[in-house]
Amino acid sequence: MKALHIAAAIALAALIVLQAAPSRAQALDKPDPSVRAWLPGCRGFLEHPESGGSEASGLCAGAVDALLYIGEVLEPDYRFCVPLRTPRQEIISTILEDIEALRPEVDRQDFKGMVLGILRFHWPCRE
Repeated sequence: MKALHIAAAIALAALIVLQAAPSRAQALDKPDPSVRAWLPGCRGFLEHPESGGSEASGLCAGAVDALLYIGEVLEPDYRFCVPLRTPRQEIISTILEDIEALRPEVDRQDFKGMVLGILRFHWPCRE
């Protein structure tokens, strides 16, 4: 039980970091967190999933993988449960479809924060 609380605390800390303002991330010499900055890498991943594509493609796939890893330990209001056998290409394709449907209004929003919401919408945990 203690391990679950620790995991939840780590996940909550990750959410807080993901919600950081773009100017704060740039001040720390981090990649631009905006949707607009991440979309080309995600598109590149879908075009060349077998080769990994560019560095940006790897960053997109890695970020999505990291978010998938913490999905089931988040607080109930944020939790999502993507089945283990769901192909990464399907997950990233779903994310891109949802984001593209909301563009350009979401271009400046935090990419990882949007991904969390999309994953929760498409794969909510069944109690």
